[in-house]
Amino acid sequence: MRVQSFIGKASVEGLHQMDTLINDWIKRTRPKILQITQCPCSTTRHDGRDQETIIVVTILYQESEV
Repeated sequence: MRVQSFIGKASVEGLHQMDTLINDWIKRTRPKILQITQCPCSTTRHDGRDQETIIVVTILYQESEV
């Protein structure tokens, strides 16, 4: 079993970007997906001033045999 994680901003644009990344990864690797989890998290922005919400998506999978 392997794991692939994706992190994106919790905004409409951020979710669209993460969808594209995940769909491209699935198209490229053709994994057998076993489980998907998502978790909202709060983190400090790079400038250290504010908190921002991010979404972490974790996919547990087996590599394709092709």
